Amino acid sequence: MKLFLCFLLLTALSLPFLSSISAVTLDDTFYISLKWPKSQCQSKEGCCLPKKGNPSLNDFVINEFQRDFVSYCPNGTKFQPSKIADLVPSLQKYWPSLSCPSRDSKKLWMEEWYKFGTCVEPEHNQHDYFAAAVGAFKQINLLKLLSDAGIKPNGTYYPGDAINNAIEKAGLGEITVTCREDEKGLNAVLDYITLCANIKGKKIKCPGSSFWICDGKNGNKVKFPA
Repeated sequence: MKLFLCFLLLTALSLPFLSSISAVTLDDTFYISLKWPKSQCQSKEGCCLPKKGNPSLNDFVINEFQRDFVSYCPNGTKFQPSKIADLVPSLQKYWPSLSCPSRDSKKLWMEEWYKFGTCVEPEHNQHDYFAAAVGAFKQINLLKLLSDAGIKPNGTYYPGDAINNAIEKAGLGEITVTCREDEKGLNAVLDYITLCANIKGKKIKCPGSSFWICDGKNGNKVKFPA
């Protein structure tokens, strides 16, 4: 709850900056949150693999894909799995449900469609939404991006600036790093990183400033679990 309130405050503080960006730029900007699954699996919350599909826990997975932090748009169309049948193998791999008890990931996709996807209508449809998320995930390749900068999932604590700098050097702009507490509630553990893309599934530079949604303990370093 503390991290959530902090996130809301930081978002509010960014509004003056965002208001200076053209409507066209905002309309083209989608925020894609990429989650490191082992952080959840090694926490008190735990994780459960979905009933269908076999996602890897050794790579980032999609956490959310949304436009300008807008959610719950009314009067959206009904979620129809048949509309994204061709995307299911990729979605099972890159956007799986990890909640417990284990469930079919289609329930997660339905929730995300009603929460965020309907906000892209009527300009874009259900297939556009999920295809863009998968395309952006593949383009960003966050694990390789961080590994190339020497930031690897080996249980090491990395400075927050090192993570931000690695992503900025890749041309993706200022981003949001979100953490969770370790199993003892003592140190910050990398949870997910939010970057930017467009509805065509292309990675883009994020507008605005970077947000650090992590506890400042341990010299503002975060653990990247193995």
